[in-house]
Amino acid sequence: MTTVLASIPSDMRELFEDVIGQRDPSLLSALKVAGDASPDQRIAVEEVLSSEFSRELWPDYEPTDRGRAIDNLLGQFLLRWPIEAEWRHKASGPD
Repeated sequence: MTTVLASIPSDMRELFEDVIGQRDPSLLSALKVAGDASPDQRIAVEEVLSSEFSRELWPDYEPTDRGRAIDNLLGQFLLRWPIEAEWRHKASGPD
């Protein structure tokens, strides 16, 4: 069985482990053994990577090199594990 972590492109895996591991170690641990990312895990990864991206902006709001790498990583993750709109609504709780 291939795990979520093993499915991350090899040139992006170190950055993924660095960012997710620092911000949510239990999420990273779960993705190291999971064969597929659950809806909640997908949303959590998106939130962590998006938040980290926002920290990697120059004063003119252009991304740093690390910011561009995180943006590319997020794009690759969402291509492989998309997030359905109803999952996001469910995760945010009742209206």
